[in-house]
Amino acid sequence: MNRTTETLRALPFFESLPDDLLDQVVKGAEEIELDRGETLISEGDRGDSFFVVLDGELEISKQSGGRDVVLNHVGRGAVQGELALLEDAPRQATVKTVTPARLLRVPASGFRSLLADPGFSLEMLKTVTRRLRETEVSLRHGERMAALGKMAAQLMHELNNPAAAIARSAGELSDLETALSEESMTVIGALGGELAARATEPAEMSALDRADAEENIASWLAQASVPEPWRLAPPLVASGWTTEHLEQATQGVRPELAPHLIRWVGLNAAARQVSGEVAIAARRISELVRIVKEYSFLDEAPIQEVDVTTGISDTLILLKHKLREVDVKVEFEPDLPTVEVPGRELNQVWTNLIDNAADAMEGGGTLTVRARSTGDGLRVDIGDTGGGISPELLDRIFDPFFTTKEPGKGTGLGLHTVYSIVNRMGGEISVASDDQGSTFTVTIPSAARTEPGER
Repeated sequence: MNRTTETLRALPFFESLPDDLLDQVVKGAEEIELDRGETLISEGDRGDSFFVVLDGELEISKQSGGRDVVLNHVGRGAVQGELALLEDAPRQATVKTVTPARLLRVPASGFRSLLADPGFSLEMLKTVTRRLRETEVSLRHGERMAALGKMAAQLMHELNNPAAAIARSAGELSDLETALSEESMTVIGALGGELAARATEPAEMSALDRADAEENIASWLAQASVPEPWRLAPPLVASGWTTEHLEQATQGVRPELAPHLIRWVGLNAAARQVSGEVAIAARRISELVRIVKEYSFLDEAPIQEVDVTTGISDTLILLKHKLREVDVKVEFEPDLPTVEVPGRELNQVWTNLIDNAADAMEGGGTLTVRARSTGDGLRVDIGDTGGGISPELLDRIFDPFFTTKEPGKGTGLGLHTVYSIVNRMGGEISVASDDQGSTFTVTIPSAARTEPGER
């Protein structure tokens, strides 16, 4: 019995193996030595062997959210690389040496021979089950932290726009007040009420029609010797004014006072527009804070009555940064009933499916979200116009750690999480895909059958 055989015999995986099988494995294996910091296995590579740690310490990590997440440290007696051989799939993690290490490289043929032994197979099953559970827990925690970080960054980005609008509008209001104080208050006092009454609800306009209307009024203002026609034309159009209205307002007014009167009308329209922008921006900030609070359901019971359409709409807002180049079509059946489900978990479903759809379209395409009643629950379809999923991959799409994305861009837990959540609720999820895109269909019962997290 050589040194390698003696070492293996002392390890739990190999202590009960028949002598002839152990000798056969050792003869076909290769002993290797690595220095500290060397890479044994790289995530995404194809696997053709597995390894037994004879001496030393290894670190196992996986890319998630653009960073390396350390999953575990293992030492003497541990095995590595078995999942890729069992699934005939790329490596799911990276393994590096923490200390100088000595390992036994066992080819795929030797690994298959070992699996023929019941004792080895049982130990391997225990190891794989434990490893998958530990990996899932570590990655889920990492993804939750990354998701919170992304949400905070997105919230700050979205809040910046209305906050800047408020600051800008406040400055414009100050300028307008100064400008108004310089106008002839006699003319304003006499005709102010009448002019305000002439402001009408603006008609619906296309961007092209609005641009034409603004150009038309700006030209009229310039001919009437009104200062800053380019500044006053947009708010006048937005407030419903036309050149005909302005001509009527100046009938009977002395020519030297007409430009002042028209300017006041324009400034008044601008002031109203700016005040409206401030109100809209303030409501937008309140809306974003509400969405983030309700999205996380921090203060709510695990299971509650949930308006699915509100959850989907909020998710679309939170993922707006990823959907800027995407045409989003939302088709909700009127008067959809609420469902009794864990709201926080259901929002995870919409987030993962919509996020994946955006990734599949690489920034351009059409996202279609439909929701309708099924009588005893709801059905939600989320479709994209991406390249689709290969038929040979469809059966594995919900498997844990399976991903079609490059290493670091996906942990393979997103769709598995969706499947687990929907299944725990008593619902179903399916996918239809071709080269024109993919559609995920989620059916949700009126009331969830379990508490969240129950298995």
